[in-house]
Amino acid sequence: MSNENGEIQRLRRTIEQLSDQMIRSKEQEERTLAEFSDMNNELVTLQRLLAKNNNSLEAARQQAVDAGESKSAFIAGISHDFRTPLNGILGMAEMLKLSPLSEEQENSVSVIQDAAKLLLKLIQDLLDLSKLEAGQMRLEMGEVHLQETINYIVRLLEPQVRKNGNRLSVDCDPGISNLLEGDSTRITQILINLIQNANKFTSEGSVQIRVTLSKDDVNKQIIRFEVEDTGIGISEEDQAQLFQPYMQTERGRSKEYEGTGLGLSICRSLVTLMEGQIGVNSQEGEGSTFWFELTLGKKNVNEAVNQSAASTQEYQPEAMHDEAASVSVLLADDNVINRQLVMLQLKKLGITQVDAVVNGEEAVAAFLSKKYSLILMDYMMPLMDGLEATRQIRSIEMDEMRHPTPIVAMTGNVMQVEKDKCMEAGMNDFIGKPFTLEILSKMIQKWQQSSKATEVLNMNIVREIAELNTDGERTLLGMLLDMYRTETPAKIEVLRRHIVSGDHVAATEVAHDLKSGSLSLGIRYLSSLFAQIEQYAKEGQSRKAEPLLDALLPAYQAACVSLQRVNKD
Repeated sequence: MSNENGEIQRLRRTIEQLSDQMIRSKEQEERTLAEFSDMNNELVTLQRLLAKNNNSLEAARQQAVDAGESKSAFIAGISHDFRTPLNGILGMAEMLKLSPLSEEQENSVSVIQDAAKLLLKLIQDLLDLSKLEAGQMRLEMGEVHLQETINYIVRLLEPQVRKNGNRLSVDCDPGISNLLEGDSTRITQILINLIQNANKFTSEGSVQIRVTLSKDDVNKQIIRFEVEDTGIGISEEDQAQLFQPYMQTERGRSKEYEGTGLGLSICRSLVTLMEGQIGVNSQEGEGSTFWFELTLGKKNVNEAVNQSAASTQEYQPEAMHDEAASVSVLLADDNVINRQLVMLQLKKLGITQVDAVVNGEEAVAAFLSKKYSLILMDYMMPLMDGLEATRQIRSIEMDEMRHPTPIVAMTGNVMQVEKDKCMEAGMNDFIGKPFTLEILSKMIQKWQQSSKATEVLNMNIVREIAELNTDGERTLLGMLLDMYRTETPAKIEVLRRHIVSGDHVAATEVAHDLKSGSLSLGIRYLSSLFAQIEQYAKEGQSRKAEPLLDALLPAYQAACVSLQRVNKD
């Protein structure tokens, strides 16, 4: 009996222990659940805060984007509004300078030109700064002839330097390659800025340009540019902030040395964009040496012999008079001063067949009534702007199977995004205000060749194909056209890449293939473009083919529309 009681007691204790453990376990579970609930509530709160922060960040990001777009649009509008009257001032002054003047009148015109060019420089500095801050500045890689660039800069700036009583000298390292690769325009801009700066703070002294070879590799050279002056110098305190926007030295802020303080900041940004370095060595009262270093690629000298020779030819206002009589121009510009100026410039070039309109609607109406060799289209006009007018003209050309007329945009807004809009609308080229007589002449000559009437199709070949009907419902012409449409746009894009990258061999092969395929379908004008590109590529002169690239897609589209109509008939 005692054994049974002992067993019962043990079982009772075991049950009590298990009950106790269960109770503690339940309590622990409840505590864990409570802690989990608290953690879950905290997580939900954090998620809400995160979502709120994300919304705030997205709103801030969108606000920044909108602000950037608004700033770009504002700068674009301001640029156009300033450049349009400046175009009239500089253009009319240039035309006046070409006429017989007394010495006093000539001096007065020179003052007008100098003042207008200074204002244009200030506007360009502000625009460059805006583009750099917005990340819209793009390098334009191409051939760099340093010796020619330096010679050009010396010819341009020597009169200003002499006017300050200074001597301008050049020391260029003979070890530098004759032909390099980089952005020649930006290099020129930096050098001009530094030389003008040196000249401004120097009188009765000297400004020296030194270009030295720092490192020579198989495919590239590191070039060091220095501009040394004997001017007022810069204190150590000012040197530390010299390349900041709007920064000017204490003496530089005086009326004697007027300026915006943007030039050196822009130079630094451009050098950084080209992955180079820039700096200054100076002592107050003992002159300054501004320097920058760039890595430039080497190129084959034989590739640009003809181009180099062409660049040395001097511009003559009468150069295109022989062909001018046959050129007809449609000028669309709402600004009366600009219309008068461009008409005077065209007359100076011997072009008298000019029709002027004041908005896009009138431009489209004029195009419908008459054939033109070239259309000069202002970007911003009332009622219908230049972009919409261009789109309508391109649509008309496709509907009526017309050969595309070269359309050149004219605008004071020179930001890349606006240039892209012009090209997307169907324009062929871009001329920024203000432009000189020389720039206008070269632009007209560039597009004069492509404005000559050319048949879109060789109808004899097209008729022969159309008569070879298949046994099915589809015609042979329709089947070939479908195949052509499937393959050609991609091939044109491949050809564009090869031309831009300078791959002459690949460009020759693709251009030949496109030419042959187009000829077999009787596509006359487009095949002639491919033939020209093929010839340039064979000669290793792919850069000469670049102006033809913009004409390819419009010509392709016109050919497809024409063939489709023949196939339906």
